[in-house]
Amino acid sequence: MRNLIIILTGALVFMTSCSSSKRKNYILLIDNSKTISEATLNKYIGIAQQTILPNMGRYDRLTIQFIDECSMTQSERIFTIDLAAMDFTNKADGLNNAEDSTKARIKRFLTDSIQTLLRTTTLTKREERKNCGNYTDIINALNEATPLLTHEKSYTNTKDEILNNAQGKDNFTYENCIIIFSDMVNENREKTFDFTQFGKYNEEKINAKLDELHKLNKIPDLSGCKILIYGATSTMEAGTYANKQIENCKIFWQNFFHESGAELKGYAYDSRKEITDYMTASN
Repeated sequence: MRNLIIILTGALVFMTSCSSSKRKNYILLIDNSKTISEATLNKYIGIAQQTILPNMGRYDRLTIQFIDECSMTQSERIFTIDLAAMDFTNKADGLNNAEDSTKARIKRFLTDSIQTLLRTTTLTKREERKNCGNYTDIINALNEATPLLTHEKSYTNTKDEILNNAQGKDNFTYENCIIIFSDMVNENREKTFDFTQFGKYNEEKINAKLDELHKLNKIPDLSGCKILIYGATSTMEAGTYANKQIENCKIFWQNFFHESGAELKGYAYDSRKEITDYMTASN
């Protein structure tokens, strides 16, 4: 009996010592409509370069797609990087500084090489898609981004976690995060979801738009996904209704993401702090 207690106690301690890391799968959706000026686009790219890339974790992924008129018919991954698929270790590193050396190499790689590549690739792809810039089809862009979501993890139960630990393998899960760079004023070719008039809407009309999306099966499953919005503002056409347009668009998107199962972590014209806080919370 005494030996059984010792074995069970040891097993319990071993089980509770199992740790799981959270890897991040970042999906950046960048507004590519003609109404986005070069200055605004450069601001979006700058946030990706200077805020997002430097704060990526050792095993994180990042993919960029555009929001434009062709979001549904010609969606494409214009840029992607998977740090988990890369080896930044060096056998020459001593045991005491191996981790710090690996982190330093990753940071140099992201800042010295990837920052420039991200900018040039995004600008090149914008030029290639210049005929797609008539509308800001955020709704379809989000629906087309769902294949980029991942629910990958290295274990399915406690036994797997214990075995991974025993074999020196990492226990990990992926968390999805969509960062949207846009004024959040949706426009589609059919004008059925044209938010340029949202400043004149009441709550009933906003909810009616959500009901339409339900009927069209256009509210994607974003369960567990974290959402951050950068650039939310009004359109020039809004005029005296600008503030109301901003308010109503926010109400719509809050309800949209709630119904999709996602968690809205930040929604602002300048959400750099929210992006940084989210990215560094568990890195």
